[in-house]
Amino acid sequence: MAKKNNDMTASSKNGGKVKNTVALKRNIYALILSIVFIVGAVLLTVLSTVLAERFPLDIDLTADKKHSMTEDNIEYIKSINKPVNIYVCLTEEEYECTSSSSYNMLYYAATENFVDYNAKNTSYFQQTVELLRKYEQYNSNIKVTFIDTAQPSASAITDNFDEYLWTTGDILVESTFEADGKEITRRTAVPFKEIYTLEAGNTDTANYESYYQGGMIENYALYGMGVGYYITENNIEYAMSASIYKVTSESTPVFLVPKSYCNAESVSSVLEGMLKSNNFTVEYTDGLFSTVLSEEKMSKYSGILMADCTSDISAEDRAIIEQFLDNGGKKGKSFIYFAGTNTYKLTNLCAFLGDWGIGFDSGILYETSQLQTISSDPLSMYLTSLKTDWTSTSDSVANKCYATSNMVPMSQLYTKNNTSTYSRTATILMRTGSNGTTTVMPIDQDKATWKPASDAVLDAFPTAILTEDASVDSGTYITSYVAAFATSKFVSSDWTQYSTVANLNFTLDVFNAVAGITDNPFNFAAKTISNETFYVNVTSAKETAIRIIFMGVIPVVLVVTGFVVWIRRRRR
Repeated sequence: MAKKNNDMTASSKNGGKVKNTVALKRNIYALILSIVFIVGAVLLTVLSTVLAERFPLDIDLTADKKHSMTEDNIEYIKSINKPVNIYVCLTEEEYECTSSSSYNMLYYAATENFVDYNAKNTSYFQQTVELLRKYEQYNSNIKVTFIDTAQPSASAITDNFDEYLWTTGDILVESTFEADGKEITRRTAVPFKEIYTLEAGNTDTANYESYYQGGMIENYALYGMGVGYYITENNIEYAMSASIYKVTSESTPVFLVPKSYCNAESVSSVLEGMLKSNNFTVEYTDGLFSTVLSEEKMSKYSGILMADCTSDISAEDRAIIEQFLDNGGKKGKSFIYFAGTNTYKLTNLCAFLGDWGIGFDSGILYETSQLQTISSDPLSMYLTSLKTDWTSTSDSVANKCYATSNMVPMSQLYTKNNTSTYSRTATILMRTGSNGTTTVMPIDQDKATWKPASDAVLDAFPTAILTEDASVDSGTYITSYVAAFATSKFVSSDWTQYSTVANLNFTLDVFNAVAGITDNPFNFAAKTISNETFYVNVTSAKETAIRIIFMGVIPVVLVVTGFVVWIRRRRR
């Protein structure tokens, strides 16, 4: 009996040991799993933070994706295979207006650009920083650097951009690469006013800048007195992508503007800026075509640009231009013309354009339909794109609107014309309203008093025509082009100041087409970004709270919970 009791006691002890061993193992496994889970959670949080800084992981939940880059632009950014440096002329904290210093982006925007000093503007600046960071997140070839221009070390960068007359808050863009065996460095600058759309604050704004420059007052904007300009839109996406395209493009078409024949101001006012921002060069020259287009100089130019001509070309000029366009049988040249109201008087110029299927007549186009006029002005009207291959980019612009004034009657003289020396095809790119409600007002009449006769001929007139001269040389398709617009005002500031008007998009499409540029993914209209809920809603305080919760509180809670569970299980 005693032996049996001893055996039972030993058995109990052995069973207890086994039970304790199993429990210990379970507790150890639970502890290990808890530690692994905690470490994994911490690593996942750290990894998420690193990835968020390096890659665009945010999700835009707005209905129209106002806070996301366009897919075409993202694809373009990813395609950049050259190094690009983007230098912002302020520190990141100063640009976002989160620095303790009063010399931040608001200060410089107010003093340099007369922007009203108010809290609404800071959200746009923070939005710009966020979108700039996306460029380097999408492509490692792009590097964004914020520089303190007050530091002597910054001059190593800024001295290279002196020709652009940059100021604090501007953005400088640079790329160095090899082309044709030579190292090339291209630079450009993006001024503050090209990044943001400014809107007048109130009726005092008209006198504000002159008062400030005259020293009559200090800075109204800085003291929040409601004068100056408010920022209403952010155009950073277009401004930066266009600049990157400019500095990385290996092609720089040069267009000759002969001042002796045309009104150079019609080019320099708006058109020149558009061309330069898209890597074209405009060169103004004096003298006759026989001088400026000598044989040794022809190779320098990609095309000829004339607007609102004041003098006719000569018969010799006409022959020289045709020689230029043929380019010794190699072609690859172009001629673009923006008409003035006296174009019909320029006999030789009209004859030259007529050979290319483009006709001009006397008068000014007059729109009889109120639905087609702008502000009830019969000489200012909406236009219709024919949606050709030449204008695909501008035709895709959302809310596009083509509008202009003082157009002269144009006509398409032929569709195709084949001779022993050329094979030309003329294509209408744009016209007045498709319902045919436009007539011609004599040029000497006043639009306020003149009315068309009841039996006046109404039609839909061409307002832009492009003619292609094509041939095949040794199996290679070679072309030259002539394009004409019905008015030089098509690219005037009267229309280009509106973001919904796609005139500059359309014009850039034509220039890209005739210059043979197929890799420019942009239309001129900037993608504007409304300021709703975006990065600005994640303040530094919120960011700190999120970090504390996910990298501090949650891991500590998990650790404490794990130990409590382990201790309780061990006591059982």
